[in-house]
Amino acid sequence: MSFFEPDNLREITAGRFVKKASSPAAGPIEGVSTDTRTLTHGQVFIALRGERFDGHDHLTAAAEAGSPLLIVDREEPARAVAADVTILLVSSTTTALAQLAAAYRKTLPGRIIAVTGSVGKTTTKQIIHAVLSTCLTGQASPKSFNNHIGVPLTLLNASPSDAYVICEVGTNAPGEIAALGRIVEPDIAIITAVGVAHLEGLGSVDAVLREKASLLSHMHAGGLAIVNGDVPGLADYHRIAPSMITYGIGESCHLRLTRCHAVATGAEFEINNRWRFKLPLLGEHNARNALAAIAVARHMKLTDSQIAHGLERVIAPPGRLRLSSIGSLTIIDDSYNANPDSMAAALRVLQSHPATGRRVAVLGDMLELGDQSPAFHRTLGETVADSAIDLAVFVGRLSLFAAEAVNRRGAADRAHAEPTCTDAGADAIAALLRDGDTVLLKASRGIALERLIPAIEKRFGSTNNPSQACAP
Repeated sequence: MSFFEPDNLREITAGRFVKKASSPAAGPIEGVSTDTRTLTHGQVFIALRGERFDGHDHLTAAAEAGSPLLIVDREEPARAVAADVTILLVSSTTTALAQLAAAYRKTLPGRIIAVTGSVGKTTTKQIIHAVLSTCLTGQASPKSFNNHIGVPLTLLNASPSDAYVICEVGTNAPGEIAALGRIVEPDIAIITAVGVAHLEGLGSVDAVLREKASLLSHMHAGGLAIVNGDVPGLADYHRIAPSMITYGIGESCHLRLTRCHAVATGAEFEINNRWRFKLPLLGEHNARNALAAIAVARHMKLTDSQIAHGLERVIAPPGRLRLSSIGSLTIIDDSYNANPDSMAAALRVLQSHPATGRRVAVLGDMLELGDQSPAFHRTLGETVADSAIDLAVFVGRLSLFAAEAVNRRGAADRAHAEPTCTDAGADAIAALLRDGDTVLLKASRGIALERLIPAIEKRFGSTNNPSQACAP
């Protein structure tokens, strides 16, 4: 019997049928969708509800798109569906999604790999996938599907034939990673970093450490933890992991980055003064991310030549240290998200990247840092003032603290503040740029700094040759 047969899903969720289709589904029932815009024929549709949406408004659309089974927690709209489909009523569709994912995970024979960390999750996931996919069939969570919705969907859309499934696991509040860990039960768990991120919900870096490390308590029997050995206290959690490999630059790390040389399109690096690899990603921090991927690949019996080939194939999403040119400008687009650690890493990339003109940093607010947010932005300003950056443009209310810190350091001529990245603000920022500049874009997602790209294109020309380089 297929896992997705209606009777099996009813048993797992303790639901009841509002109606059953008069005839069996035409074709297999496989996978789960919560969005009728991307739903494919044969997928189960789960009607989730949120503050601004309700999947129950789209039940008919889901049936018309080819879903043979609808899972709901509101009976009235379900009874209004005229299509000949099966409808399963549960107490909570969000809970049902988690229940189904946890049950389905237990049926998957491939390796389940979970990646968490304050920074580097998405990049490390991408690198692992690029390497493993050179010789194995598997999949990784799309985009940043790392919460209580995205993680279950990643698992539920995996195939029993996959040799691996990579889940990105995130958190904003205590207990979220443990809850996801119980669903994922990873065979391999990676912790990339522990730093200043999501303090609004977690409170302190120590709390962040405990939250990230909680993933190790839910590993599958005989699993492997791969953790950043440079994070104070993280390796101490070896007591709760079946086995552990550490990586980083510290002398005690099992995989140690002993050399990293920046080149125009990425990095060449060496491990343990012995093994050499090339990576088409900017920044030493990405070479460290690659160490975790190498550990995974070796554990899964890939050769170093296969690993090297995979590293050359890394493809990154937009907004993560993506290198491109707009007219005579070099753009380093890291606008997807930001916290103090990733901001510092991006600034190091800007300063080390070959440049013939000015180095310009356009830096927006770092969000979700709680009461310490002004202090972190002041520290950012001090870092910029003491750097070799020629011009810093600070965008957003919190970034005013950074601009003030630059001014106090006597570097006011190298700083400009812009309250928002509206169309007018973007035009004003673009007007500050000059031919030949190398420009870093870095901010938390809520600042929407990517709006600056059209304003720059309007002044300097279209974007050319975006690279596939990525960052945390």
